[in-house]
Amino acid sequence: MPISKLLAHAAATMLLAAIAFATGCSDGADTPGVDTPGVDTPGVDTPDTQPVAADRNLPTTVEAAPGLPDYNLYRPADLAATGAPLPVIVWTAGGCVRFDAVWLPLFERWAQGGFVTIAPTVPGDGSDPRNPVSVEEQAAAIDWIHAENARADSPYAGRFDLERIVAAGNSCGGIVSLNLASRDSRVASVFVLSGSSAIPGSPEAIAAAVMGNILVPVGYAVGGPEDIARQFARKDYELLPVGVPGYIAERAAGDHPTVSTDPAMLAEVAEISTNWIDFTLYGNPELVPVLTAKPCATCPPGTWGIQAKHLE
Repeated sequence: MPISKLLAHAAATMLLAAIAFATGCSDGADTPGVDTPGVDTPGVDTPDTQPVAADRNLPTTVEAAPGLPDYNLYRPADLAATGAPLPVIVWTAGGCVRFDAVWLPLFERWAQGGFVTIAPTVPGDGSDPRNPVSVEEQAAAIDWIHAENARADSPYAGRFDLERIVAAGNSCGGIVSLNLASRDSRVASVFVLSGSSAIPGSPEAIAAAVMGNILVPVGYAVGGPEDIARQFARKDYELLPVGVPGYIAERAAGDHPTVSTDPAMLAEVAEISTNWIDFTLYGNPELVPVLTAKPCATCPPGTWGIQAKHLE
């Protein structure tokens, strides 16, 4: 399928793909490969805090993930650029499609800030990229991260911070990421772009079953009142267990496909999400007023409204 048509299809059918797929993500079944103990990396000390990621502008690169077909790695060009192992974001796209180009503004900014993103890309065997990514496959990406970090002859040996792994996704990808976080203790933080824990319109009990098992910080960026995901992200936020950090950045305007795929809006989301991920992984208190008072530094006042709790 030509890329232009795939882009249009992905934007227009995200929720349809979620409806067709996400029921299987919410059945509470055990996920193979989860709860794997962390792998210690001899001789590498990971600091509790680092310079703010948003202040970095590291050179970046993208490459195929060796040994993990049809996944790309977006990362700092120099794996030693920050002087510490790099946090990793495991991404699932809108519609749970096997395609990554739409969300390059996010991946590029995250790599500039010192994060590695692993994302499914167009299948090299010519198979349908709309074949949805599952919770098990997002967990398998974390398995790969652990294996490569421990393999002595890997170019990534000791380069990944196994204590700082983020599950992130858009729309259907948010369903996958939140379900993964509810099951997999290796996930340290969650970021969702215009999505929620269950199919829009699902009984609240389905969302409650997911959100009630998440014990790590969860952040959302959603569109305006016309974004179908907005009200369901708010419900997720309410359902988080007491004391778990929660965050919602709500744009004044922008429907679901637009906030999910428009490059200008994605640039705003990239700034917000970089600060959210950095804060939840390292706890830098300087980022709290940034996230809550002016989450997008270059946006006109009133572009984004904020709900936040337990960020202390």
